Amino acid sequence: MGNTRRRRVAVLASLGLVSFAFTAVPAIGPASAAPPGHAHASPHLKHAQPLRVNALLDGQDEDNGAPEPSLSALCQSYLGAPNPYGNPAPNVDAIVGDSTVLVGSQAGCAAAQNETTVAVNPANPRNLVAGSNDYRVFNSRENRNDSSGFAYTSMDGGATWTNVVLPHLTFQTGATGALSDMDSAGDPAIAFGPHNTVYYANIAFSRLNDGSAITVNVSHDGGLTWGEPSIVALDGADASGNPVPTDIFNDKEWVGVDQTSGTAYVSWTRFGPNGSPIVVSTSVNGGATWSARTSVTPAFVPGGAGGITPFDQGSFPLVGSDGALYIAYEGAVCQSLACDQATDHDAVIVAKSTNRGATFSSREVSADYDFPFNDDLQNAALTGENFRINSYPSMAIDRTSDRLYVTWADDRNGSYDANGRSTKTNGDVFVATSGNGVQWQAPVRLGSSADEVFPAVAAHNGRVAISSYTRSYDPNGVGLDVVMNGATGVGNIKKSPTTRVTTATSNPQVQFVTVGAVTGRELQGAFIGDYTSIAMGSDLIAHPVWTDFRGNPTLAGSTPNQEVYSSSLRVR
Repeated sequence: MGNTRRRRVAVLASLGLVSFAFTAVPAIGPASAAPPGHAHASPHLKHAQPLRVNALLDGQDEDNGAPEPSLSALCQSYLGAPNPYGNPAPNVDAIVGDSTVLVGSQAGCAAAQNETTVAVNPANPRNLVAGSNDYRVFNSRENRNDSSGFAYTSMDGGATWTNVVLPHLTFQTGATGALSDMDSAGDPAIAFGPHNTVYYANIAFSRLNDGSAITVNVSHDGGLTWGEPSIVALDGADASGNPVPTDIFNDKEWVGVDQTSGTAYVSWTRFGPNGSPIVVSTSVNGGATWSARTSVTPAFVPGGAGGITPFDQGSFPLVGSDGALYIAYEGAVCQSLACDQATDHDAVIVAKSTNRGATFSSREVSADYDFPFNDDLQNAALTGENFRINSYPSMAIDRTSDRLYVTWADDRNGSYDANGRSTKTNGDVFVATSGNGVQWQAPVRLGSSADEVFPAVAAHNGRVAISSYTRSYDPNGVGLDVVMNGATGVGNIKKSPTTRVTTATSNPQVQFVTVGAVTGRELQGAFIGDYTSIAMGSDLIAHPVWTDFRGNPTLAGSTPNQEVYSSSLRVR
């Protein structure tokens, strides 16, 4: 049975990040079965062209194409009133010294922080470094707040946090040379190396032209101070920051470090006229310089069993104790580059390299079932929610055994009508494990029957901790909580009961308002970030870090807004 598919490019560049999502629409199918294109997970489509970063921004504000001043973000409705949430303890607000937005639909609200990353020092489990898209710095060239790189560092196991701006990463933080062209930084990713060294990777991009870069800042004192950014990849700008023509956009990077040699790896998606392959670059000198990129995505070879195509996103690198490099990502497995057959599907892929990233072999861990595309939002989304969603994997390695764990959320159990249209999403979290990155055990489903999304995984000494958002505590199905599932077992995963991490359900619609592409209606809460994170050290204390929506209720005058929260939970 053939599939009817159409390509869409969803860009939320004006929110401080850029992500190009290629979403296929399922074909008509029988009501009693999962719809064609859904049962096999709809693949990314070929030859998708990256849009100019600012195609939707000219003359508009930070809220995804909404002209000023017609829209008002929900956070403004709380101004002058008491914060409705109580003290969040033992949840900890990691943001210190936030700013107030002065212009736009969020004027008067505290600046947003979203899309979290966190890592724990392998030599000191009380030393944590987290990061996010942090919008507290005003960009005079745009006349609005835009995302800049911030690190949140804790030396007391997450009880308190110090906030440090990464130097000279964007125009508003004093960048020079090529990075002076960049107005925003995002997709934060943090990894520890040996000897208290921390690597902080970002994308940086221009609002005025097509410039994009992959960057890395390095700290040698556990995240308290940071060096100048090094450039891993650069397109659309020259060494002086002048725009140059390009059809490439660099996006969705992540960083991993060899704990023995100190070799660092950054992988990312390189959007261009021939697709969106995953590539990787290597540094052997502490992030000072980076190698030429090599391809992680295998060359496509059509065949009876199909193949991995160059339409991929969401890469996640890790290094084993033997120096083997593993990179997990979401890819499209298709019979041809047209990706138009019934057996074509998205999948969680793990690529392995035993020669420091020179070449890779790839394995499909599981089919990955996309969330439905919302025409009004022009993004994949949950039923009744307005924030965009994805099925990118998160991966962890237990350094006591070198066992790998990969987790993701998808909509394989969602409800669809006879025409293949989503009637109700049912995001489920899955986890799979492998002892060598080649043979993978069948994925195990975690959580409840409510939507659960954006999972993250950490592992140490046979314990596994997986955190995610859930809607299970809100009878209205809008508010979000964070939960954690513990698991044990070197081989088969044994689930433990779900632990509620958040002390209150909060409303994800407080910031980032947009206008529906179909209905023209005001849609609150269009962006909360594209992932969350969790870390666990040798003390077996897990530290989930997420975007919360309560603001800082303990601070006088605080109103609900997007803040970075953390918590500390022992894994038994």
